[in-house]
Amino acid sequence: MDRSRLPLVLMTIFMFSFLVTLPFFSFADEAELLRRIDALEKKVEALNNKLSVYEAKPVVTIPEEAIQKKVDDILAKREEKEGGLVKALKDISLSGFIYTSYTYNFNAPDSRTNTARVFDTEANNFSLQAAELVFEKLPPDSGGVGFRTDLYFGQDAEVITSSGSTRDQFDLEQAYISLKPPRSFNLPFGNWQWIKLGKFVTMHGAEVIEAKDNWNFSRSLLFGYAIPFTHTGILAGYQFSDAVSGYLGINNGWDNVKDNNKTKSVEGALAWAASDKLSFNLAGMYGPEQTSNDHSQRGLVDFLVTYKPFDKWTLMLNADYGHEEDVVAAGKDGSWSGVAGYLRYDPLSWMSLISRTEFMSDRQGLRIVSGTAQDVWEQTLTLELRPYKDLITRLEYRHDESSSKIFTDNQKSVNNQNTIALEAIYLF
Repeated sequence: MDRSRLPLVLMTIFMFSFLVTLPFFSFADEAELLRRIDALEKKVEALNNKLSVYEAKPVVTIPEEAIQKKVDDILAKREEKEGGLVKALKDISLSGFIYTSYTYNFNAPDSRTNTARVFDTEANNFSLQAAELVFEKLPPDSGGVGFRTDLYFGQDAEVITSSGSTRDQFDLEQAYISLKPPRSFNLPFGNWQWIKLGKFVTMHGAEVIEAKDNWNFSRSLLFGYAIPFTHTGILAGYQFSDAVSGYLGINNGWDNVKDNNKTKSVEGALAWAASDKLSFNLAGMYGPEQTSNDHSQRGLVDFLVTYKPFDKWTLMLNADYGHEEDVVAAGKDGSWSGVAGYLRYDPLSWMSLISRTEFMSDRQGLRIVSGTAQDVWEQTLTLELRPYKDLITRLEYRHDESSSKIFTDNQKSVNNQNTIALEAIYLF
């Protein structure tokens, strides 16, 4: 064979083979295509079946107005709840004070104790006297219910703690429900103004536990030894006229959160506002105060008069008399009495000068120093400065003298002591 014709022969053979096998390739591709089409048709049919099921179910639609109303209701209830809480908290007031002091005793007693004092008992010492938190909700003027709670912290709390309570540097000074009867109640015997139920401070005397409300730093002998600090019971105030008012109560006795016998004590008072410048208050208390003794009675008469002859001058006089049966011995009674005079001059809106002169007789040694019969008098001079509306500062000099040698000069017993003190009170 002519070699020059060999490429032509090979090409002819290749073309013939391609043409012969082409139908077989085409038939295979067509079969695969048909198979895929059949699978797709089955999937489409399955999807159509599922779609027909969903289309058969009813479509529920919620109007936009209903949705918005539901949202508004939820928000309204939340605002009402939060608003009620905010309103309730707004109706409760929070107040209080912190006061600290330094007292120097010129006698320099080795015991470092100021004898015959109430709260300022530590000589030559810086003291955190007290801190108080007061929560109060006043009853509505139209009538209703409120409350007051006084939480008292510091070394003063140990002094005022009632019998029957744990004695430490915390005292629940007051905790009572306050009621204001509506006029529509028409209570018997007329115009009852307020009612207290619980534990409350005494209404006897010229001075109070809270330092911010007193004129001097140190407390008087009458405050510390002639009258009680607190009562637990019920007390109701009555208005006889525009000028005359009073109160009546029954309680567990002198500084008793738990009664120490089976009989209660009663107390009452009459107050007369004779004019804008002159007022009188006569109060009394009576009942058994000895432990497990229901028949030996203790009585107290407390008298207070306040007179303001001029805008910058105020005078105050407080007198107390106490008597108790069988307190010295069986069948032998005891008594105590005293009087305190106050003079206050306010030369400036931020400055006051105060003088207190006081005498107390404790002839059976029942009140001031147990077992020591004596008469005690004291003179106190105080300069009060109020540089800020929430700060009270006081500088005080006090002289105490007794008919007995109850004081100490170093280690020597003497009949007098002199102290000077600084006090700062922050109000909030």
